[in-house]
Amino acid sequence: MTIRLSILAGACALALAACGAPTSTEAPAPGSSIDASADWHLVSEESRLTFVSTKADELAEVHTFKTMTGSVTPEGAATIEIALDSVDTAIELRDERMRAMLFETETHPTLTITSETALDAFSEMEEGDRKRIEADITVGLHGAENAYFADLFVTRVGADKVLVESASPVLVHAADFELDAGLEALREVAALPSISPAVPVSVSFVFEQ
Repeated sequence: MTIRLSILAGACALALAACGAPTSTEAPAPGSSIDASADWHLVSEESRLTFVSTKADELAEVHTFKTMTGSVTPEGAATIEIALDSVDTAIELRDERMRAMLFETETHPTLTITSETALDAFSEMEEGDRKRIEADITVGLHGAENAYFADLFVTRVGADKVLVESASPVLVHAADFELDAGLEALREVAALPSISPAVPVSVSFVFEQ
């Protein structure tokens, strides 16, 4: 249940990079090159971050978050923030327990992901073009910060839109953010024999100017 939204951070940076709509007031031509002179913003309603928890050794379940914001500057500095109170496991009682016992959202309400990616390599991407990139990201969660590596695909899906998605999940461990005690508390209250401390995390983020 350790949610390493690390991928998120990397994704943001990449997304920016892939974007490239001209700043002209006229709609850019489908094959126009990327201008990269304006900020890009996360389209939250079209974006998704998922993490998989495994309990009792073999029962895996997919969870997500409902609220996130993000942006990338023309220089390639990406920031994503996720409201931990918006965790959605499809079971309300479990959501409440994760907020209180795992994330402790009253004192640690937000997960922050930052990254920097040079945008030059994406300047000539046309609609439909796809690139695979690697990004170093920093994740701030539960009062701690850790660095991760993200393997991502960036696709230009429109004149002013890019899709950033996981090429492979990022594996995060509860102890990275001192969430192991909270994980054990969840295991005890749910009367489970085990909850895996390792969690695969994947993202599908849409950015637009």
